[in-house]
Amino acid sequence: MAFTSVRKIRFDDVDGAGIVYYPQFFHICHEVFEDFFDEVAQHSYPEMIVKDRLGFPTVAIQSQFLAPLRYGDLAVVQMRVSAVGKTSLKMKYEFFRKADGVKCFDADITTVLINLDSHDPIPLDDAMKAIMENYLVKS
Repeated sequence: MAFTSVRKIRFDDVDGAGIVYYPQFFHICHEVFEDFFDEVAQHSYPEMIVKDRLGFPTVAIQSQFLAPLRYGDLAVVQMRVSAVGKTSLKMKYEFFRKADGVKCFDADITTVLINLDSHDPIPLDDAMKAIMENYLVKS
């Protein structure tokens, strides 16, 4: 199953060539990750950060830029979990241009759950693992 979010490409997302400036793709991935927690997980991402003092910093990214997204385009972003580790998650993001379904970008992003005060990795609890496994890519 995929978590899906639709994003309008805004003026501040594009560069001088009129296409999405490459770091913005990563910013949008993080927004979708936050939305996933707000809509699906047992805690919202802000509650996790502020109240629980837990976070998921990125430790690895692999990506491909496949086709341009332009100012005003609607991007359909699908996020799936590709691996659940003891302390880590690997997420797969795919961006499609809504108007024609063309795949524009994909990324594999690995994050690690940490205590924000000590910055030490901590194990995912059973509830978190169960939520993530609902979105796990089936091979």
